[in-house]
Amino acid sequence: MLNAIRYGILFALAIFLWAVAETVLGLHNRYIQYHEYLSYFFAVPSVGIMYWGIRASGSTQGHGMRFRKAFVTGLGITAVVTLLCPVVWYVFCTFVNPMFLDNMARHATETKSMPPLLATQRYALSNYIYISAFSTAVIGSIISLVIAVIMDGRRR
Repeated sequence: MLNAIRYGILFALAIFLWAVAETVLGLHNRYIQYHEYLSYFFAVPSVGIMYWGIRASGSTQGHGMRFRKAFVTGLGITAVVTLLCPVVWYVFCTFVNPMFLDNMARHATETKSMPPLLATQRYALSNYIYISAFSTAVIGSIISLVIAVIMDGRRR
């Protein structure tokens, strides 16, 4: 359990640092048109953190671990990061880059033909936090499943 907390916190910190890096690189304002595409690269550190977290809780004898243990460990990490996700996005959107959600809404109306009212609702802080937490839970569960299958296969 301590391992899940440790790696869940690491995962949440990675989300925060990634968002800060995107801000510094201008992906939340000047180069916002690239934000959607470059954000997919966060899959690399997220899979890495999940893999290291699952692996750290298993055997270190070079053998894989059982599917159930790997999957439950991954779900534990996912639960922690899902609980921390609202805090991360609240701090980021309130203190680090208060214009982030406004810029996203403006970009959605200008380039994606989203009606302004819908964009305002979609990028309201409460909705953004909810969607981020939900997607973190779903994606974390899928990553956990894939890693558990791979680790179980190595055991054989």
